Amino acid sequence: MKTLVELYVNEQFDDLAAFLSFRPETVLFLTPGTVPSRSAREGIVRFVQSIDPSAKAGFIEAGNRSPDAILTRLENVFEEYPDCAVDLTGGSTTLLLAFSRFVEKKKVKAFYFDSLKNGFRSVRGMEKEIERAGLPSIDIETLFRMGGAAVTGTAHTTGPYRENAETVKALLDVYSEHIDRWNAFSEYLQFAVRSCYDARTQRFLAPSAVSNRGNLYLANRSILKKLNDCGAISDLETEGETVGFLFRNSYIKEILTTVGMCLELYIYVSALESGLFDSVAMSVVFDWDGVINGRMNDTTNELDVLMTKGISSLFVSCKAARPDTRDLYEISYLAKRFGGRNARAVLATAADLSSDSWPNYMRARDMGVTVIEKSDIRMGRERVIKLLLDPEWYPERPHK
Repeated sequence: MKTLVELYVNEQFDDLAAFLSFRPETVLFLTPGTVPSRSAREGIVRFVQSIDPSAKAGFIEAGNRSPDAILTRLENVFEEYPDCAVDLTGGSTTLLLAFSRFVEKKKVKAFYFDSLKNGFRSVRGMEKEIERAGLPSIDIETLFRMGGAAVTGTAHTTGPYRENAETVKALLDVYSEHIDRWNAFSEYLQFAVRSCYDARTQRFLAPSAVSNRGNLYLANRSILKKLNDCGAISDLETEGETVGFLFRNSYIKEILTTVGMCLELYIYVSALESGLFDSVAMSVVFDWDGVINGRMNDTTNELDVLMTKGISSLFVSCKAARPDTRDLYEISYLAKRFGGRNARAVLATAADLSSDSWPNYMRARDMGVTVIEKSDIRMGRERVIKLLLDPEWYPERPHK
């Protein structure tokens, strides 16, 4: 197959997965009804050429024509590209009827994606090519490019994780045990470190109680002792009215002094260490249209945790406080917009949403948004992985 003819259905997997698998020289999108916007067409061309700079992508307007008119348009394509194959995934009944007649009349190779069996199926003459190609493995950057977007960076680095893995995992165990008090503890460190920290020595020395604009921040000696025991900090001193210790390094300092970062990291580490995902990333910053014009002119978002497995993906929003309806709709929309039909939305929260806000928990369930809440995190990383792979929801409100 040198040329692939696609039914454009404005769904990134259906439109682009076959190109990823078979890598034709040319891919032509037959566009019924409304023609894709200029930005959508440009995004598809960018994606195709990012995979193969020599590949060509084109669009053929079909309009709302009869099967006979569409068949005529297809025959014109066949005259120019006799070595073509047709992807019959998606599309209207009219289009599929026209394409089926075209395949039968011209004896053209044809196939479709079988969602139930999770693979391409041959309609005519594609058995060997499907066997050779297999399914594409879609990593995070490829996923966004397929959606017309582009990853531009990360808000929190995970580069130092590997060399600090054992310490971080022990720190996260302390976090899960003290999740109720962690936000207040992190806020204390975040505020006090501004004036009570020596970057040269990593030394923190501050009053055990600090105030700012009527807010009182308190050191939690119990948490500090456990962090000292696990090696996240050292040389802990808690006598009198001051608290002193050494951060293990600047990476551990960032984790401890950034409110909400431990929740993101808990989901990230759970997914990464499970070894069950093809790619995992945290604090991913992306540009919506994939064209980087400068901060003032770009629409960007940050996604807390992302992971891919084969052709599927998980978009995770982490909320240190209790989430509301807007948070549910935001992560659901982003998953569908940039992950397509094989993406699933996940809401992780340090609150017990099922107990504290049952209507929002039910809304998440009805929207198909997986909920990972405080009680799940307290049960450990195996529980988190189970929910990521096989979501479940309470059928009725649990008792506190």
